[in-house]
Amino acid sequence: MTSSYIAIALVSFFWGTTYPAIRIGVAHMPGLMLASIRQTLAGTLLVLFYLLKGQALPRLSEMGKLLIMGFLLLGASNGLLSWAEQYLPGGLAAILAATCPLAIVWFSIWFLPGAKFTRGLYLGMGLGLAGIVVIFSPEILHAHSHNFLLGAALILCSVITWAGGTVYTARHPLALPLLYVTGWQMLLGGISLMPLCVATGQFIPLQQIAPQAWWAIGYLIVFGSMIGYVAYVYAISTLPPAQVSIYAYINPLVAVAIGVWWLKESISLRTILGALITLCGVYLVQKSFKTVPPLKSGPSIPEIEIQEIRAHP
Repeated sequence: MTSSYIAIALVSFFWGTTYPAIRIGVAHMPGLMLASIRQTLAGTLLVLFYLLKGQALPRLSEMGKLLIMGFLLLGASNGLLSWAEQYLPGGLAAILAATCPLAIVWFSIWFLPGAKFTRGLYLGMGLGLAGIVVIFSPEILHAHSHNFLLGAALILCSVITWAGGTVYTARHPLALPLLYVTGWQMLLGGISLMPLCVATGQFIPLQQIAPQAWWAIGYLIVFGSMIGYVAYVYAISTLPPAQVSIYAYINPLVAVAIGVWWLKESISLRTILGALITLCGVYLVQKSFKTVPPLKSGPSIPEIEIQEIRAHP
C-alpha cells in the first residue's frame, strides 16, 4: 500500500509541473497537436520496449478496451486540456481541472457496484476545491471573455472524459503488464487525436514547430506521460478511484511552488490560506477512505505485475 501512496505523490508533483510546460508549448503550436505528438511518441517508446522484450501483441478484445481507455484518458481529456491552455493560464486551468474528483465520484456511484462514500469524503473534496478557488480567486473574478468561456468549456469536457476513463479503467483491468497497457493507451490516444487536429484546425507542419515547443514536448513525455501516467495507472489499479483523484487538489499547489521558486513570483497570504484549506480537504479524503474498504469488485493485478512495475520506475 505504501507504494500506491508514493505513486500518488509522483502524480501530484509531476502533473503539477505539466501545466506550465503545456502553457509554454501551446505558445508555439496548437494544443491538440502538442498532445497528439506527446502521447504518440511516449506510447511508441513503451510499446517498442515491451515488443523487443518478446511481449505478444494484445488480443483484439484487449485492443478495443485499450482504445477506449486511451481515447478517454489521453486522447480526448489531455488533448482538450492542452487546447484549453491556449486560452487560459495554467493556474486557472488547474482549478477547473480540480473538479475532476466530483465527476469521478459521480461515475463511481453509478458504475462501480458497492461503492460507498461518506459525508467526510464529500466534505473533504469540497474543502479541497474551495481552497483552490481561494488561491486563484483573482483570475476567476476577471474571467469574462470569450476565450475564458471557450477554455472553460474545453476543460469541462476534459474532466468528463477523464472521469469516465478512470472508472472504465477500474472496471476493466487487463491481464497485461501495466507499463505495456500504459504504452498502448498513450499510443492509441495520441493517434486518435490526429484526425481531430486536422478537422479542428489544430495542426501546423512539423517544420514550423519552434524549439521551445519541442523542449516542452520532451519534458511532458518524460515527466508527464512516462513517469506521471505510469504512476497514475499503478495507483488506480490498487486504490479506489476517488482516493486517487486527490492529486487534482495538489497539482495547483505544485504550480504555485514552482512559480515562487523558478519564476521568482511572490506568495500572498491568500495563497497560503488556500493551500491550508486544500490540505485539510486532502486529509479528510484520506481519513474517510481509511474507514471505507476498497471495492471487492474493484480492480486487482497479479503480484508478478506489481513487482514488474516496481522494477521500472
